Amino acid sequence: MRILVTIKFLKCFLVLFLASTFGTVNGQYYPHSDEIDYLEKYRGQFHFSPKSEWMNDINGLVYQGGKYHMIYQWGKKIRHGGYATSQDLLHWKDEGVALIPQKSFLPLEAVRNVSGEQVYSGSAVVVSGKSAQRITGSSKEAIVAIYTGTAEGTCLAWSNDKGKTWHDYANNPVANFTKSADPRDPCVIWHEPTSQWVLALYENGTTFYGSADLINWKFLSNLDFGYECPDIFQLPLDGDANTKKWILQDANGSYLVGDFDGTSFIKDEGQDTLVMDVGPDFYAAQTFPMGNLPDNDIRVIQIAWMDHWNGGVGEKIWERNATFPVSLGLVTYNGQKRVTREPIAEIFSIYKNTKTWKSQSINTNLLSEIKSKKFDLTVEVDLAKTTATKFGFKVANKTITYDIRDKTLLSKELFPNSSNRIKIRILVDWGQLEVFANNGVFSYSEQFAFASERDDIELFADGEIKLVSMEFHEVARTW
Repeated sequence: MRILVTIKFLKCFLVLFLASTFGTVNGQYYPHSDEIDYLEKYRGQFHFSPKSEWMNDINGLVYQGGKYHMIYQWGKKIRHGGYATSQDLLHWKDEGVALIPQKSFLPLEAVRNVSGEQVYSGSAVVVSGKSAQRITGSSKEAIVAIYTGTAEGTCLAWSNDKGKTWHDYANNPVANFTKSADPRDPCVIWHEPTSQWVLALYENGTTFYGSADLINWKFLSNLDFGYECPDIFQLPLDGDANTKKWILQDANGSYLVGDFDGTSFIKDEGQDTLVMDVGPDFYAAQTFPMGNLPDNDIRVIQIAWMDHWNGGVGEKIWERNATFPVSLGLVTYNGQKRVTREPIAEIFSIYKNTKTWKSQSINTNLLSEIKSKKFDLTVEVDLAKTTATKFGFKVANKTITYDIRDKTLLSKELFPNSSNRIKIRILVDWGQLEVFANNGVFSYSEQFAFASERDDIELFADGEIKLVSMEFHEVARTW
């Protein structure tokens, strides 16, 4: 009898515990325990990750209602639409699971609120007026998520209360009917010159569709390029606002540069297919829709999934994370138009401690007194006045080397700039490494298992190097 009473007590306690830590919060189902504190081994301290479970592709970035919204794939067995918000692109709040598909593994109290067996990748836009009326039943401004509902097709979900509650569009799917998961990954933008929505879809390469209302779609063209998760956006070339080029990329970060007239994408003659990030852990990057950012901000800001199906670093409670947000640019480099990636300027607001070094010739470790596990470090070296053949950084158990003779950084090609200088910037977090060089023409993203008991940093060289400048910034925890 005493054993039975104890078992009943434990069951009641478990029910009460689950009710206090899981359930519907602000309209989303919240599947995470309040006990999770973001201090787990390898957990990024300034990189977004969900409190628990699996994340992968970024599925919708928009600014609406005074905050930034991010929808991402969540759930290892069945893909859902995880959801997070931020006031500044730095401090993210995990809002739980916004889009819950029909085959969800969540408890029945988590209302299945969208079409499809699973929620596969997509994008998001902001609409109002007649466009919102047709989708939501109200002219009130709304976020519309466009995604692949597996076994359905291209579907819409919407929220007109700043993301608090999400709803299925009544007449899903709106296009690309499918009994499986193909075709998939709709990326939708507003194309101003032709006054239409344009959808880029992973379908026999990349297929473009056009619509006036996000509901009725017509075929525009097909291009033999890309594998999964397309994104399309426009950038000024070499900083000239009068000379803009269109970029079409796929999940791998491969991209074309050319022109898009609202129907067809034409790659520039002589332009190679390039890759915007050469690290092992960059996939399914997405940008905020052009013109969507606040205060007339004309930047193109991108966030990617920081993995490439490589198995992670042994994270527990959660799996995988996002890259740090970057601003994209386009420059002429070695005869090619190359996309640049650099951390958003807002990172300056989370610097804690700063140390700088001026021009000098060195063959010693200037960083011997610096101890940190999360930082932003930039060094510029004048190769014309350097005798070393190699230099770089040792961060705990990770070595980042620039080979002057081979002209490689982390064994990837990187030529010095026109002044024969190399400028390297590294973001280090508890389990994340991002390296940028020569103003973003080089980008490298990697999940890395930094030894958690170590906080040492070393600047090394096999000879003398001419330091132009160096800056170290401790980065604050954003959780």
